Amino acid sequence: MPASHTGDFLITSTSGAAALPFATVTADLFQQVFRQPPFSVNEATLARQRKYFPQLTNRPGFRLTLAQTADTYLGFGYGYLLPSDSRWWSNIVEPLDEDFVQETGGRTFAIIDYGVLPRWRGCGIGRAIHDELLAGSGAARATLAVRPSAVETQAIYRRWGWRKIGHEIMEPPAPAPEFDVLVLNQMPGITR
Repeated sequence: MPASHTGDFLITSTSGAAALPFATVTADLFQQVFRQPPFSVNEATLARQRKYFPQLTNRPGFRLTLAQTADTYLGFGYGYLLPSDSRWWSNIVEPLDEDFVQETGGRTFAIIDYGVLPRWRGCGIGRAIHDELLAGSGAARATLAVRPSAVETQAIYRRWGWRKIGHEIMEPPAPAPEFDVLVLNQMPGITR
Protein backbone atom coordinates (compact mmCIF):
# COMPACT_ATOMS: atom_id res chain seq x y z
CA MET A 1 0.00 0.00 0.00
CA PRO A 2 1.82 3.20 -1.16
CA ALA A 3 1.90 5.89 1.52
CA SER A 4 2.55 9.62 1.73
CA HIS A 5 2.77 11.87 4.78
CA THR A 6 0.73 15.04 4.81
CA GLY A 7 1.03 17.04 8.03
CA ASP A 8 0.12 14.85 10.98
CA PHE A 9 -1.62 12.14 8.98
CA LEU A 10 -0.69 9.42 6.53
CA ILE A 11 -2.46 8.84 3.20
CA THR A 12 -2.37 5.30 1.79
CA SER A 13 -3.94 3.83 -1.33
CA THR A 14 -4.56 0.31 -2.48
CA SER A 15 -6.40 -1.27 -5.38
CA GLY A 16 -8.45 -4.31 -6.25
CA ALA A 17 -8.56 -7.29 -3.90
CA ALA A 18 -5.72 -5.79 -1.82
CA ALA A 19 -8.42 -3.50 -0.36
CA LEU A 20 -10.45 -6.40 1.09
CA PRO A 21 -8.59 -6.45 4.45
CA PHE A 22 -9.79 -2.86 4.95
CA ALA A 23 -13.51 -3.70 4.58
CA THR A 24 -14.18 -3.44 8.33
CA VAL A 25 -12.22 -0.19 8.65
CA THR A 26 -14.10 1.27 5.70
CA ALA A 27 -17.49 0.14 7.04
CA ASP A 28 -16.73 1.72 10.41
CA LEU A 29 -15.71 5.01 8.80
CA PHE A 30 -18.76 4.92 6.52
CA GLN A 31 -21.02 4.50 9.55
CA GLN A 32 -19.39 7.32 11.52
CA VAL A 33 -19.52 9.73 8.57
CA PHE A 34 -22.92 8.93 7.10
CA ARG A 35 -24.94 8.45 10.30
CA GLN A 36 -24.54 12.21 10.72
CA PRO A 37 -26.91 14.76 9.16
CA PRO A 38 -27.57 15.57 6.38
CA PHE A 39 -27.06 11.91 5.40
CA SER A 40 -28.52 10.15 8.46
CA VAL A 41 -28.33 6.70 6.88
CA ASN A 42 -30.22 3.80 8.45
CA GLU A 43 -29.14 0.28 9.35
CA ALA A 44 -30.23 -1.09 5.96
CA THR A 45 -27.90 1.34 4.17
CA LEU A 46 -25.02 0.38 6.46
CA ALA A 47 -25.66 -3.29 5.71
CA ARG A 48 -25.72 -2.58 1.95
CA GLN A 49 -22.35 -0.82 2.19
CA ARG A 50 -20.83 -3.79 4.02
CA LYS A 51 -22.16 -6.05 1.26
CA TYR A 52 -21.22 -4.00 -1.82
CA PHE A 53 -17.73 -2.89 -0.75
CA PRO A 54 -16.14 -6.35 -1.25
CA GLN A 55 -17.95 -6.67 -4.59
CA LEU A 56 -16.62 -3.31 -5.77
CA THR A 57 -13.02 -4.38 -5.21
CA ASN A 58 -13.43 -6.70 -8.22
CA ARG A 59 -14.27 -3.84 -10.57
CA PRO A 60 -11.55 -2.68 -12.96
CA GLY A 61 -9.70 0.34 -11.63
CA PHE A 62 -11.02 -0.01 -8.07
CA ARG A 63 -9.05 2.16 -5.62
CA LEU A 64 -9.31 2.74 -1.88
CA THR A 65 -7.58 5.67 -0.19
CA LEU A 66 -7.39 5.99 3.61
CA ALA A 67 -6.12 8.72 5.94
CA GLN A 68 -4.82 7.83 9.36
CA THR A 69 -2.71 8.90 12.29
CA ALA A 70 -0.48 6.38 14.05
CA ASP A 71 -3.49 4.76 15.73
CA THR A 72 -6.70 6.14 14.18
CA TYR A 73 -8.32 6.08 10.75
CA LEU A 74 -9.62 9.55 9.89
CA GLY A 75 -11.23 9.28 6.48
CA PHE A 76 -11.65 7.26 3.30
CA GLY A 77 -12.59 7.34 -0.34
CA TYR A 78 -13.12 4.63 -2.92
CA GLY A 79 -14.39 4.12 -6.41
CA TYR A 80 -13.66 2.52 -9.77
CA LEU A 81 -13.32 3.20 -13.48
CA LEU A 82 -16.62 3.22 -15.35
CA PRO A 83 -16.70 0.35 -17.87
CA SER A 84 -17.58 0.91 -21.52
CA ASP A 85 -21.05 -0.53 -20.89
CA SER A 86 -21.65 1.64 -17.80
CA ARG A 87 -25.18 2.68 -16.90
CA TRP A 88 -23.90 5.46 -14.61
CA TRP A 89 -25.42 8.23 -16.74
CA SER A 90 -28.74 6.47 -17.50
CA ASN A 91 -30.80 7.79 -14.55
CA ILE A 92 -29.91 11.44 -15.08
CA VAL A 93 -33.02 13.44 -15.84
CA GLU A 94 -31.35 16.15 -17.93
CA PRO A 95 -30.36 15.18 -21.49
CA LEU A 96 -26.62 14.65 -21.94
CA ASP A 97 -24.63 14.70 -25.16
CA GLU A 98 -23.78 11.22 -26.50
CA ASP A 99 -20.07 12.08 -26.56
CA PHE A 100 -20.24 13.06 -22.90
CA VAL A 101 -21.70 9.73 -21.72
CA GLN A 102 -19.49 7.53 -23.92
CA GLU A 103 -17.24 5.47 -21.66
CA THR A 104 -14.06 3.65 -22.62
CA GLY A 105 -13.26 1.75 -19.43
CA GLY A 106 -10.61 4.31 -18.51
CA ARG A 107 -12.18 7.70 -19.18
CA THR A 108 -14.12 8.28 -15.94
CA PHE A 109 -13.43 7.40 -12.32
CA ALA A 110 -16.59 7.20 -10.19
CA ILE A 111 -16.23 8.02 -6.50
CA ILE A 112 -18.70 5.75 -4.73
CA ASP A 113 -18.17 6.69 -1.07
CA TYR A 114 -15.95 9.32 0.48
CA GLY A 115 -15.79 11.04 3.84
CA VAL A 116 -13.82 12.32 6.82
CA LEU A 117 -14.73 11.85 10.47
CA PRO A 118 -16.51 14.99 11.74
CA ARG A 119 -13.88 16.00 14.30
CA TRP A 120 -11.11 15.83 11.66
CA ARG A 121 -12.80 18.03 9.05
CA GLY A 122 -11.16 21.30 8.11
CA CYS A 123 -7.61 19.91 8.49
CA GLY A 124 -6.91 19.21 4.81
CA ILE A 125 -7.57 15.48 5.18
CA GLY A 126 -10.53 15.39 2.80
CA ARG A 127 -8.61 17.21 0.07
CA ALA A 128 -5.59 14.93 0.53
CA ILE A 129 -7.77 11.81 0.20
CA HIS A 130 -9.59 13.30 -2.80
CA ASP A 131 -6.42 14.24 -4.65
CA GLU A 132 -4.60 10.96 -3.96
CA LEU A 133 -7.63 8.85 -4.93
CA LEU A 134 -8.15 10.67 -8.22
CA ALA A 135 -4.49 11.21 -9.17
CA GLY A 136 -3.87 7.47 -8.96
CA SER A 137 -6.96 6.54 -10.96
CA GLY A 138 -5.44 7.20 -14.38
CA ALA A 139 -8.79 8.61 -15.56
CA ALA A 140 -9.30 11.81 -17.54
CA ARG A 141 -12.28 12.89 -15.41
CA ALA A 142 -14.26 11.90 -12.33
CA THR A 143 -17.88 11.75 -11.30
CA LEU A 144 -19.86 11.29 -8.11
CA ALA A 145 -23.41 11.53 -6.83
CA VAL A 146 -24.32 13.54 -3.74
CA ARG A 147 -27.59 14.26 -2.00
CA PRO A 148 -29.08 17.68 -2.74
CA SER A 149 -29.49 18.21 1.02
CA ALA A 150 -25.70 17.97 1.53
CA VAL A 151 -25.27 21.69 0.87
CA GLU A 152 -21.93 22.06 2.68
CA THR A 153 -20.51 19.02 0.92
CA GLN A 154 -21.56 20.36 -2.46
CA ALA A 155 -19.96 23.74 -1.67
CA ILE A 156 -16.65 21.99 -0.96
CA TYR A 157 -16.85 20.10 -4.25
CA ARG A 158 -17.54 23.33 -6.16
CA ARG A 159 -14.46 24.95 -4.57
CA TRP A 160 -12.42 21.96 -5.77
CA GLY A 161 -13.61 22.39 -9.38
CA TRP A 162 -16.55 19.97 -9.55
CA ARG A 163 -19.66 21.03 -11.47
CA LYS A 164 -23.20 19.72 -11.39
CA ILE A 165 -24.32 18.21 -14.68
CA GLY A 166 -27.77 17.07 -13.57
CA HIS A 167 -29.69 15.04 -11.08
CA GLU A 168 -30.69 11.42 -11.05
CA ILE A 169 -33.68 9.63 -9.68
CA MET A 170 -32.86 6.17 -8.39
CA GLU A 171 -35.20 3.23 -8.34
CA PRO A 172 -36.21 1.85 -4.95
CA PRO A 173 -34.84 0.43 -2.68
CA ALA A 174 -32.31 3.30 -2.84
CA PRO A 175 -32.18 4.96 0.58
CA ALA A 176 -32.24 8.43 -0.98
CA PRO A 177 -33.93 8.35 -4.37
CA GLU A 178 -32.50 11.65 -5.69
CA PHE A 179 -28.89 12.71 -6.14
CA ASP A 180 -27.06 15.54 -7.85
CA VAL A 181 -24.43 14.20 -10.24
CA LEU A 182 -21.16 16.11 -10.40
CA VAL A 183 -18.18 15.90 -12.75
CA LEU A 184 -14.56 16.98 -12.33
CA ASN A 185 -12.73 17.53 -15.62
CA GLN A 186 -9.37 18.73 -14.24
CA MET A 187 -7.97 15.77 -12.33
CA PRO A 188 -5.41 16.29 -9.53
CA GLY A 189 -1.87 15.52 -10.61
CA ILE A 190 -2.78 15.56 -14.32
CA THR A 191 -1.93 18.59 -16.42
CA ARG A 192 -3.47 19.20 -19.80
